[in-house]
Amino acid sequence: SAGAMSQDDMNFRSAAESLRQSMQDNPELTELSKNVIIDETPEGLRIQIVDQDGRSMFPPGHAEPYERTRRLIETVGKLLMKLPNRVSISGHTDSAPFAGGPGYSNWELTADRANAARRVIEAEGLPDDRIYQVVGKADSEPLFPEDPRMAANRRLSIVLLREAPPLPPGFKP
Repeated sequence: SAGAMSQDDMNFRSAAESLRQSMQDNPELTELSKNVIIDETPEGLRIQIVDQDGRSMFPPGHAEPYERTRRLIETVGKLLMKLPNRVSISGHTDSAPFAGGPGYSNWELTADRANAARRVIEAEGLPDDRIYQVVGKADSEPLFPEDPRMAANRRLSIVLLREAPPLPPGFKP
């Protein structure tokens, strides 16, 4: 029936609830809850770990997360284990130019951060074949396009992807 929630929607709703709960139950993560935005998009359940002014999730210019960020990513990893969906991980920066070494720009940095997150999640036990993509987006998809230098544009986006809907019976490609 129209209006019935898909299995994905029900799973996503309970996953979001469960993540919020684990952040409340863990004092160390409670203070990071302001750095987490959970929403559902056409693509799937999106968990974004964003910088706030004065509280970055990664040391500036570095790909390895702070310890508190690592624990937050581990918590997300445990959650991902409970659902069968594939996972997409992308890194994003603000529009401030990044002075890395020659040939190392925000593109490399965001790809490296997304890969660092993937390693943390796989260490929690997520099988490699559940990872759909790991992407560096630099500043190409700001969360706040009207303020491209805003701290929250620097973020990791971890998406539990919706399963493709089944093809209609009798469909021949």
